[in-house]
Amino acid sequence: MARAAAEPSPSLSRQVAIIAILLLAVLAAVAGWWFWPKSTQVPQTVALAKSLLGNGGKPDNQAIRQVVTSVDRMPREDLFQLWRAVGEEWLRLRQEAIDRYFTAPAAEKPQLLDAEIERLKALRELILALNPEANPNEPPRMPREGGRGRRGRGKGADNKPVDEAAAKAAADRRAVVERYEEALATHAKSRRIALPTFR
Repeated sequence: MARAAAEPSPSLSRQVAIIAILLLAVLAAVAGWWFWPKSTQVPQTVALAKSLLGNGGKPDNQAIRQVVTSVDRMPREDLFQLWRAVGEEWLRLRQEAIDRYFTAPAAEKPQLLDAEIERLKALRELILALNPEANPNEPPRMPREGGRGRRGRGKGADNKPVDEAAAKAAADRRAVVERYEEALATHAKSRRIALPTFR
């Protein structure tokens, strides 16, 4: 009867080497995944948000769902970048609308205010879509220009005296915005349109 040849068992050092190679391969894969540049959806979502703001009115439900889906997948840093970009776009469009309104002939002003009302409706829907924790029954927070920190009397954020000319220019800008908002509210009331509310 033929004797079964005994198979040689791998040595302990060979087993350790195989385990070490496998461990290094796993670590290399994890490091590659961690440090590989992530594809971000911020540019596409910003482009979609800008088109929604530009079109105004009730946004397309599919476009809003696409924004919500993108936002749900984004890391927090990308969300901040997205919010900042949308806020800057809103402020740019708002300033253009204000400038256009005050330079337009009286006959064109109602159409400009109608367009702004439509843009405000789109902004409300968009802000709710951009914030995963937003409550649709509460007014969303509107993007604002600059910070709202407390300042000492006559001093800027860095505790230096405020430039009088810059302070006057800022006050003049606020006065123009207030006049525009009054005209917008009056126009909406005359058309019996409820303006979207914001915080």
